[in-house]
Amino acid sequence: MSSYQLSYGEKKLELDLPSNLVRRVIDAKPLPAIEDEETVVSKALSEPIGTLRLPELVKPAEKVCIVIGDLTRLWVRHDQILRPLLDELNRGGVRDSDITIISATGDHRPQSREEHGLLVGEEVLKRVRVIDHNARDREKLKYLGSTSRGTPVYLNRHALEADRLILTGGIVYHFLAGWGGGKKALLPGLAGYETIMKNHSLAFLPPPHEGLNPAVCAGVVEGNPCSDDMLEGAAMGGPDFLVNVIIDDNRHSIAYAVAGHYNEAFLKGCSLVDQHFSVTIGEPSEAVIASCGGYPKDVNFYQTYKTLYNAHFALRKGGTLILVSESREGLGSEDYAGIITGYRTNAEREKALRLEYTIGAHMGYHTAVLAEEHDILLLTKLPKKIVDAMGMIKINSLEEGIKFLQKKHGKVPPAYLMPHGGSTLPRACGDYSKL
Repeated sequence: MSSYQLSYGEKKLELDLPSNLVRRVIDAKPLPAIEDEETVVSKALSEPIGTLRLPELVKPAEKVCIVIGDLTRLWVRHDQILRPLLDELNRGGVRDSDITIISATGDHRPQSREEHGLLVGEEVLKRVRVIDHNARDREKLKYLGSTSRGTPVYLNRHALEADRLILTGGIVYHFLAGWGGGKKALLPGLAGYETIMKNHSLAFLPPPHEGLNPAVCAGVVEGNPCSDDMLEGAAMGGPDFLVNVIIDDNRHSIAYAVAGHYNEAFLKGCSLVDQHFSVTIGEPSEAVIASCGGYPKDVNFYQTYKTLYNAHFALRKGGTLILVSESREGLGSEDYAGIITGYRTNAEREKALRLEYTIGAHMGYHTAVLAEEHDILLLTKLPKKIVDAMGMIKINSLEEGIKFLQKKHGKVPPAYLMPHGGSTLPRACGDYSKL
């Protein structure tokens, strides 16, 4: 008998299982411990991939636009990116007064000065103007044409009219774009509402087919229609440079940085993410036991979706997932909750989502789809009526989940354990996009 620990909120839960019933513990490889984050960024800036260094690229008096994330990307630690980035531009003769930072809000809400300070740091906020993108203000957008998939490309006019356009962001797995970071700073980050909706609609199979397109998934960019369309639209904006980082979630700090060409440097960063957070497994299993990694990663079920999404790649269709998520703050998203509780069937949810797409509603819809395909046992503080509405089964202990497995299968099948499910992506049989 072996003992394993799974985080639940701020607690540790003990799970005792015979070793032969654990197929594998799926966990990330450790990231390098970094003493100074700005040094990591400065080194990347001094060794750009696929382009010149910024001081050689820019000219004095040029207008420069730097794109950052919004409050939903506070984890990217833009303040640690921006100081060395501004210094590099200054070395090229660009003054702070010629620089504008635009927060790529996509279709998210506007932000206050205080929130801008949280994003960029007070020092940078005093040096450089910071503004928000507005996806619904047509006067502040410029039409650049349509992509080969028919997406009308409207991008932020201020960013397009700058002499130099620099993208920043953090690289993580993303269920639509393959990876976050890179071109996502422009599309959807600085795109018009119509552009965002059309691009995201590519997550679905085109009519008359129903359901999600299996080629749209985490860890896949080439052949992923959402990702390919984003890249095509972003290229129309002509970005000049990129700085992206990879974050160590445990230390809440930058572990790696890449800089240079907006796609070449990004792809190098994606390979680094894969080296640490992708785990190749032999084949999907009848059972997976997964934790988000505790608070704040399981603060609500909106955050828990990342673990649910990753874990399902290690699970056979019709299998059982024991999911550990405290979710002390409930579902965490009105759109997520609305698509789950407002409709009776997944067909109804899909119809509503095709008409009015939001990321939160997509995640809620996919949650309901996965709950229809698998038995999902949820150890949580969520009320039973909410768990029932999600199509899941509420349990009160890990032992209760093990008993369910035994009753369903006649004996407990060997299970994959995922102690940090939100950041670890299983690659079953080497090609999880076709599962």
